[in-house]
Amino acid sequence: METILTIDIGSSSMRAILHDRNGAVMRKCRRSTVPNYRSGGTRVELDANTFVETLLSLLKEAGDFCQHGNTKPLALSVTSQRSSVVPVNNRGEPLAPFIMWHDKRTVPLCRELKPHEDLVYSTTGLRISPVFSAVKMTWIRKEQPDVYRKTVKMLGIHDLALFTLCGRFVTDHSLASNTNLLNLKTRQWDQEMLEIFSVDRAHLCDLVPAGSVCGKTSSELQRRTGIAEGTPVVTAGGDQQCAALGLGVTSVGKLKCTTGTGSYLVAHVDAPVIDEKKRFLCKIGAIPGSYNLEAGMLTTGTVYRWFLEQFYGGASGDARVEAANQEVLTSPPGANGALLLPYFEGSGAPYWNPRDTGLFYGLKLSTTRADMARAVLEGIVLGMDENVSLFRQKLGTVSQICISGGMTKFDAYNQLQADIYGSDVALYPNRESTSLGAWISAAVVCGLYGSYDEAFRMVQPEGSERIFSPAAEMHRFYAELNQRRQKLYQAIQSLADEGVNISS
Repeated sequence: METILTIDIGSSSMRAILHDRNGAVMRKCRRSTVPNYRSGGTRVELDANTFVETLLSLLKEAGDFCQHGNTKPLALSVTSQRSSVVPVNNRGEPLAPFIMWHDKRTVPLCRELKPHEDLVYSTTGLRISPVFSAVKMTWIRKEQPDVYRKTVKMLGIHDLALFTLCGRFVTDHSLASNTNLLNLKTRQWDQEMLEIFSVDRAHLCDLVPAGSVCGKTSSELQRRTGIAEGTPVVTAGGDQQCAALGLGVTSVGKLKCTTGTGSYLVAHVDAPVIDEKKRFLCKIGAIPGSYNLEAGMLTTGTVYRWFLEQFYGGASGDARVEAANQEVLTSPPGANGALLLPYFEGSGAPYWNPRDTGLFYGLKLSTTRADMARAVLEGIVLGMDENVSLFRQKLGTVSQICISGGMTKFDAYNQLQADIYGSDVALYPNRESTSLGAWISAAVVCGLYGSYDEAFRMVQPEGSERIFSPAAEMHRFYAELNQRRQKLYQAIQSLADEGVNISS
């Protein structure tokens, strides 16, 4: 039987999913990889040795299933979260914990590097931000000199996973375009960027295209997991790029909007697009030769979880979600005047202010818990609508928005997105968009399908999606509400500029 094993590494868990040649799921294996939050959440780390052992344990479970089912995967296809960094020696052994992508220890360094931001953005498509890899490498060099002296490579989560599988220090263009070090046009490490961030080129991995075979599994991997030596390893790309592929965002005009820990809007483009105000990012896509525009909000699903924990604390996790969702339905559009700015750990696109905080506004003695729950959901989508509007301006049109993420289980949230964006939103039956993108990538590489669109339609047949269409009256209502919301944000920024501290 022809199968493909996808490995999807997220911020708090990793999964191995075995697919048949039609993309159907035969087996799912999952492991938790929750990072450690230190210094009040400023430092976010993951033990890299534990990460490797967890990955091997995951693959052992998948390998055992393959052996019992008498199937040998055609390929292993890897996708992962982006921009975490760990220094390793020449044997690939970690010298320190991963500095995770949402770690904020490098904020002071980012301020020091701010004068270079215009050049960095025009070259790499990225702003200077504590999210991205280069400034983490700078921090290791400056703050951990003993570790730095022993360092042979600076690896991301994806890179360490690939090394574990096939023994090569390699990364793909989509992951590299999340570092601040890759030239978008040449698709090579940029010498000027290396100098700005004081990164040694020798510490970086070799580059290959996303959606390509980067090596073959080792004999050591076979010994540890049972997965046959010599199995091709496909580097499918970063998680958001793969999620876009898994939702069929393969042409200009379609957008992918995922609500998870944060919310990410991704658009397909055929060439780099740079914004004069640096409001969105441009990265290399999962399809060889493609690019993606990306605009993300850092805290969205996490804010809803926080609210449920604080205000629905007596119930279990699933029960909390169901109770809140039912109460949301009792609050009218506009949440009886309650409004939320969901920037609890700083803002991403379009504002890019790490000092931003969350704010509930318009609370009255008549405000209910249901109103506040609805305000959270509206605040998330209104924030994302600023980015949808920006992409609509840049691309000329938005034909459809494909949605994914855990919060799409709530139909009212999906309808809210349609009403606020003013566009049809499509929800596909297979919601494993990131793993699905990794499967599509490998299925094309292995020759099972002739194109990405053909592979996509095998697992997401045309007409299988549910369409949520906007109500014109609701769209006008929310457009006016978002204007008031943006004025509120600007007023708070004016106070902050005057030195007034606004606490959430």
